[in-house]
Amino acid sequence: MTFEEYREFYLNNIINTSLSENIHQIDAFINDVTDMLINDFNLINDISLCDFEWRNGNKSFKSMKIDAYSVDVVSNTVNLLVADYNNEDIHNITNEDKNNMSSLMLNFFENALKGFFRGTEQSAVYTQAAIEIIRNIESIDKIHLFIVSTNKISERVKDLTLQPFIYQGKAYKVKLDVVDFDRIYKTRAESFEKEDIVINAEEYGIKGIPCIKADLGTAEYDSYLAVIPGEFLADIYDNYSSQLLESNVRSFLSFRGGINKGIRGTILNSREKFFTYNNGISATAKEIECKYSEGEGLLITKFVGLQIINGGQTTASLASTRIKDKASLKNIFVQMKLTVVKEDDPDFVRNIAKYANSQNKVTSADLNSNHPFYTRIEDFSRKIFAPAVNGNPYQELWFFERARGQYEQPMIKMTTKKQRDDYQKVRPKDKKFTKTDLAKYVNSANMQPYFVSWGADVNSTKFQEQLEKIWDKDNSIFNEYYYKELIGMAILYKSLEKIISKQEWYIENKAYRPQLVTYTFSKFVYEVKKRKFNVDYKSIWDRQAISLEMEEELAKIAKLSFDNMYGNREISNISTYCKTKPCWERLQAMPYELSSRIAKELITDEDRTIDMTRAKKEQRNDSNIDYAIEIFKKGEAYWQNLIDRATEQRVLNYHDLELLEAAKKSCRTARMVSNKQAAVIKKIVVSLKEVGIE
Repeated sequence: MTFEEYREFYLNNIINTSLSENIHQIDAFINDVTDMLINDFNLINDISLCDFEWRNGNKSFKSMKIDAYSVDVVSNTVNLLVADYNNEDIHNITNEDKNNMSSLMLNFFENALKGFFRGTEQSAVYTQAAIEIIRNIESIDKIHLFIVSTNKISERVKDLTLQPFIYQGKAYKVKLDVVDFDRIYKTRAESFEKEDIVINAEEYGIKGIPCIKADLGTAEYDSYLAVIPGEFLADIYDNYSSQLLESNVRSFLSFRGGINKGIRGTILNSREKFFTYNNGISATAKEIECKYSEGEGLLITKFVGLQIINGGQTTASLASTRIKDKASLKNIFVQMKLTVVKEDDPDFVRNIAKYANSQNKVTSADLNSNHPFYTRIEDFSRKIFAPAVNGNPYQELWFFERARGQYEQPMIKMTTKKQRDDYQKVRPKDKKFTKTDLAKYVNSANMQPYFVSWGADVNSTKFQEQLEKIWDKDNSIFNEYYYKELIGMAILYKSLEKIISKQEWYIENKAYRPQLVTYTFSKFVYEVKKRKFNVDYKSIWDRQAISLEMEEELAKIAKLSFDNMYGNREISNISTYCKTKPCWERLQAMPYELSSRIAKELITDEDRTIDMTRAKKEQRNDSNIDYAIEIFKKGEAYWQNLIDRATEQRVLNYHDLELLEAAKKSCRTARMVSNKQAAVIKKIVVSLKEVGIE
């Protein structure tokens, strides 16, 4: 697909999304591009829509405009975004355009500090943005500006560097990122690869990082033990923030956790003991450059593709404490174990993270996007067609995009519009969902709207933590019946987005729709469960829609959620309030009487248990058959190796070894083991992995 073809295709998708979700095209565009900023570029963790423009500049306050914002307390950054949306012929973004849009965003920041929003409606999202900026201004030291556009930046724009912004004697670093349509095209339509971080030690005022190379006799990777100055670690985090932690298995949120409080306390009170008390960091790099210095030994002078895979809390805490507490990091040093991976091997990097991480428990779901849960959902989404409804002559698939680009890449390779249209007839864009979408649906249904309100990254982590526990206990629960219930949740969630967008009380503010959706969903489930029933998600799947009666019910509950969010509350900032359990507890306590008209939308525990038990049995049989096939595919040598190692280390009993022999024999005779044998063999293999035998 050419650039021009893809732009037409992309804009049509934006228009269709706006119609299906009942939102403005520009909002649909911002949602799409911010998803890219979060998941493709890893430049931000979260951002909220904030449509505000004031063009009456005067001596007191300047003209300003923003379309979205967030305050990242971890990286001490204010993120401001402006959308340059054009669904007609493309034009160039000039230097003047770039400077004007940047100035409008910076003016919002300045006007907020000067008190422009003191007299505006307190619940308005732009006022809330200003309040959040003012509340965190002591720790903020960076302003990150984003221009997102369906136009193309002119070749004459050579430099995106902006001067620091000075206000009342304090200098704020300013960074500008322009995501024009050329960048969107290259990300979505081509084989996109993130640019590696390149760090030169001299640029940070040091000769290099003292290190010792470990001679491990392997050609796959090199290992180094190093001592990093705290100042250097904080500096590179200030520059690259979450980009430096892409491979890290957990998110640094605040100093609320014991580890973070301890790190901060050591920095402030016992800095001479920091090296001893702290576990240090583990990192990987694609390549490094070293030099030998007389008197200092071997120094690492350059890192390419540096990733901190364990120790993100240490890194972020150093940077944050330096800003918030004005703490000096002089004489603070951090030990580092560095692995230079010579070939791109994501599984190897994940294993380093898994086994190096000793500060907190890390689940395999945190580490592996290829968790079998997601591959199973992907498999269901490719073979289970939704019922044909509303006179539709063909059935459609709900498309689970387990990996980025799975949905669009096939269309990009197609040569005709008819091919793309036929593809989308069966797999419509509004039926595509991602891992983060899935987490929103399930956690809303599980009555955890405060997790959903934290944003995609945190909510997904919370979902995965819970998933892992259930999966290890009994993964047969994740069967075809579960999948159909999941899609029922998706339909309810998406329906709520449309319902709320049409309400007069929402149209007046047009803010906090994601929070309103998840809280309304959870409140509905709470009221249903309080009456000893469950939402019949399977019937929603069968209809591929919610009923008019349910729409009316959800609209009433949505107003209740709105009143809870905007009413008297202990925390003034609505976004922050929604992230707390008290917000949910308050909504739970608000009286509500479910209409008897929706009784047909509900199902008893007994009826659901019957359906689920049948589906679990079928899933177990399917899983055992699949594993019996996998046993054969692994080959005789694989099983012989397991037998030899298990025998040598004496970790299995005679019966278990006999079963492994049966697995080996199945490879030789081409006769699969029984379902029952496959189930036990699978457990044996898992137990061997736990003791380091694979």
